[in-house]
Amino acid sequence: NYEINNINKDPNDFMVAMELVLVCFYITELGFKLVAHGRWFFFNKDMSWNILDLFLVVQSIYEQAIVFLSTHGAGVNRSFLRTVHILKIVKVLRVVK
Repeated sequence: NYEINNINKDPNDFMVAMELVLVCFYITELGFKLVAHGRWFFFNKDMSWNILDLFLVVQSIYEQAIVFLSTHGAGVNRSFLRTVHILKIVKVLRVVK
């Protein structure tokens, strides 16, 4: 809701910090899953969810890099990343399955 209400504004420091904390958490989770499953991470019954998780984590890392560059004077347009942000909601829907 905050991002929609402030779509043309840069995110505040708290939001950037929280995004970074969550990205670090998901990188750690993905790392544990990769270590635990090894190559079977891509071939087990949850293969599609694992690939989605991998895609979302890579996209989040990319988004954090863009935010970092844009806040340090690179002038990057983040509108595409805001639209892809909706995919993160799909990760939450895994709980429902």
